[in-house]
Amino acid sequence: MFLGNFIFIICIWTVKGDLFSKATRSRDDEKDIRNSVYDFIIVGGGTAGCVLANRLSANQDWKILVLEAGEDESIDYDIPGVPTKDFRPILWNYRTDRNGFSCLSRPGGSCEVKTGKVLGGSSVTNDMKYTRGYKKDYDAWHTNGEMGSLEWKFENLLEYFKASEDNGDYDVLMNSFYHARGGEMHVQKFKYTDRVMEVFLGAFAELGLRTMDINTNIVEAVVNNQFTIFNNTRQSTNSAFLKPVRHRKNLTVKTGVTVTKIMIDPQEKIVEGVWYEIEKGKEQPAYAKREIILTAGAINNVKLLHLSGIGPREELAKYNITTFIDLPVGYNYQDQVTTGGLAFTMSEVKPVSESEVIEDFKTWFQSRNGPLASRGINQISAFIQLFENKAAPDVELALEGNYVRSDKFMLTNISIHTAEETNMPLAYYNLILLNPVLLKPKSIGRITLNKRNPKYGRPVIQANLLKESQDLDAIVDSIDVALQLLNTNEMKRAEIKLAPIDMFPCDKLHNRDQWNCIARHYTKAIGNPIGTCRMGYNSTNSVVTFNFRVHGIERLRIMDASVMPTHVRGGIYAPTVMIAEKGAKLILKDWQENKSRYPSGR
Repeated sequence: MFLGNFIFIICIWTVKGDLFSKATRSRDDEKDIRNSVYDFIIVGGGTAGCVLANRLSANQDWKILVLEAGEDESIDYDIPGVPTKDFRPILWNYRTDRNGFSCLSRPGGSCEVKTGKVLGGSSVTNDMKYTRGYKKDYDAWHTNGEMGSLEWKFENLLEYFKASEDNGDYDVLMNSFYHARGGEMHVQKFKYTDRVMEVFLGAFAELGLRTMDINTNIVEAVVNNQFTIFNNTRQSTNSAFLKPVRHRKNLTVKTGVTVTKIMIDPQEKIVEGVWYEIEKGKEQPAYAKREIILTAGAINNVKLLHLSGIGPREELAKYNITTFIDLPVGYNYQDQVTTGGLAFTMSEVKPVSESEVIEDFKTWFQSRNGPLASRGINQISAFIQLFENKAAPDVELALEGNYVRSDKFMLTNISIHTAEETNMPLAYYNLILLNPVLLKPKSIGRITLNKRNPKYGRPVIQANLLKESQDLDAIVDSIDVALQLLNTNEMKRAEIKLAPIDMFPCDKLHNRDQWNCIARHYTKAIGNPIGTCRMGYNSTNSVVTFNFRVHGIERLRIMDASVMPTHVRGGIYAPTVMIAEKGAKLILKDWQENKSRYPSGR
């Protein structure tokens, strides 16, 4: 069934019921219906959604609707030194399900999973690092014998990485095979470097790590990272891609609305539109003449698909949801993982006064300079290879500065929770946390609907972090490497030592046994969830095709990190932008070649 001249009759019947016929509807009703019909509906104005909105609305003949549950971002989030990852109003504050092998001493025995709930999504709340992952990661997505997957080999993806890149570091741009200028997304290192950063760069160099561009498939390196910034200001996909085109008359962006269900023709297996809430219990329809594209992320995509009858038949039956398409939606959940507990302290730390911080905020707002125009020690990380013959790193040793107030920091034992509390902007720190991030975990989980309240409750995240023993071993191995920093001349001269962290309940253990215990108890989910709508050849073990089309249903695609079969060795920001760029190109190509009908070739 396609939405042609009789769209009004179908819409009115859906919204008003049988009695509200063509003969009785008013001009205002017809106008409302016309205004609710679009060519493309993008569900989720996050990292990928903003890129797609830009690319698709460039075709003036197409009418685009973006539906986002969060609100627009504030200028406060643009300050690099402000830690947005803990600002709850712009986050989906999810938690993993309790289990017996990770997050044991976290509140409720579960870990937080924080993703962006704001226009721009996690590109507003993430650490802004620009890391793409490795050739080996993408080549592994290729399935032998499946021609469509060849397009996902690394050499075929570079053009989509470079399409939106505007790299501002000339030493990096020298490698034009990997990098480009002229795109919407400005990428650059911070100019500000403090003495402690130099110490850690030198200490890692003593361990044999060179300072190199990690986005050129270097196996190991210490990195002064590049970030998505412009003029010392955070550049989210909202500010880079969406804001510059909000004036387009064919683009409508609605914030503060939640899509609750996808409309599906049960006979034709064709998606026709969505229902979305403008407030709890008050829903409105929107109809798509061409396609609906889900970009709500690896967690929220699952919830919406399940509520719409797309998912595992046995699972949906538990909630009395009719299954339209039986697909493994929600399986293959993966998130990168780290642990708290490893921290360093400096011999002399200058106290930071409230007036000083206020002045630094004024400086940033006036000139985009000063300490807040950086992320302090957070700019440094090291990528290390633990296992031979991998040709890629296994762990990122990510540094994170924190300022622990003097009334809590008396050079006596402080709890891990206190050490992790964010009290000040990132540029001020007297404590250095070292987070060993497992880049490609083997542990896999799943997502299901909330048992008590499927529609409004938080999805159940059975993350299974550290369930596989190899993941725990890799984290503890990397801690052994990190502790070697204490033996370097750089660290000794700077008098940087282990911080007095209270290891309870692992304080009676020693060496490796103690770190095993700490990792189990103080696990941290990085908040880079992927895989729940993975792409693949068939509907048995995947949700979408290699062209992002949902198996068995027409006019529905998914284009964000949820389609990634496995993690890449880096953050998911850059890969998600790449996925959106590739997806937009596919849509443009498909509809140019098939101007009058939906391209159903799979």
